[in-house]
Amino acid sequence: MIANQNIQDQALENFKAEQTEITVFFLNGFQMKGVIEDFDKYMISLVSQGKQHLIYKHAISTFTVDTESTDSEATGEGEE
Repeated sequence: MIANQNIQDQALENFKAEQTEITVFFLNGFQMKGVIEDFDKYMISLVSQGKQHLIYKHAISTFTVDTESTDSEATGEGEE
């Protein structure tokens, strides 16, 4: 990573590289789950339910990662 890259860009780059499913919480309370396809200074391209959404960063409150699905994938739990 670039030495002067900010924390936000580092997190987004990790989510993008690992194809991590995240939940995006918007300022108006709306939530959207998806995978980051790309991002720039102002926008994020999120793929959710097979559709691409271009989201302005200033409309976002918080990102979260579903740790339950991440933990079960790592341990093999949840598989039949």
